[in-house]
Amino acid sequence: MRKGSLAAALTVAALAVATPSMAVDPYESVQHFAPLGDDNASTKVTFTTGFVQVHDLDQAGGGEDQDWIAVPTLARHSYEARISSGNIAWDWGACTACGQFERVSAGGTILTEDVGIINEGGVESYDRSVRWIATSSTTNEFVRITGSTDFTETANSIYQIRFWDTTYSVPRWNNANGQVTVFLISSLIQASATVRIDFYNATGSLLATSNFTLGPNQLITLNTGTIPALAGISGHAYVSHTAGYGGLAGKAVALDAATGFSFDTPMVPVAN
Repeated sequence: MRKGSLAAALTVAALAVATPSMAVDPYESVQHFAPLGDDNASTKVTFTTGFVQVHDLDQAGGGEDQDWIAVPTLARHSYEARISSGNIAWDWGACTACGQFERVSAGGTILTEDVGIINEGGVESYDRSVRWIATSSTTNEFVRITGSTDFTETANSIYQIRFWDTTYSVPRWNNANGQVTVFLISSLIQASATVRIDFYNATGSLLATSNFTLGPNQLITLNTGTIPALAGISGHAYVSHTAGYGGLAGKAVALDAATGFSFDTPMVPVAN
């Protein structure tokens, strides 16, 4: 073997030995975060809507690991954080020793418990979701992931977490000049969901809010002509909910009594 080839082979072998098969959670080890890490409300780790983060629950430092991720929110928007692709058994509501996933305050108070992505209490519940409607604009709330108490996690105890702004926008509704707008919203999930519609005028002032609950796979029809604050004016709306990303479908239909024409405006997600 030539000297050059031998040196290259030795270098590759050395790198293979030096490089671990599974990297430690990068959000714990990034130097800029030290000594804060992501173990409490001092975390500098935050979400960006639509992007995936990969973490682990390695107990190499001793005790159950906690991962805290800051959740920036806008008032009256809805959000979902979804945990998946892990080899960890998550709490489905009756397993206090299992891994935990919840939305919390800076002091650790639980604000929202997680739910199963599909079925609660079965194999599908190993993928979990936290869904909520924000009551204020804040950067001081978090999702917290905690390891199991009945076995020791390693660097192989990894999971993926993804975050969405799940709010829908309705760019136009009109209750002026002989038209009246009807909202049709259907649920695409097999669980009940809270839905909120905030109606704004063209300058962005909040005019009225409508709240209701959608049952599994239910369709609701809302005649905005029955809301006094919307009489004789037009604007746009946001639809926030707890159905999760892609969990609703709907549109606003403006009906013109004089001509019989109708004008459809679909609900569109505000972010991917």
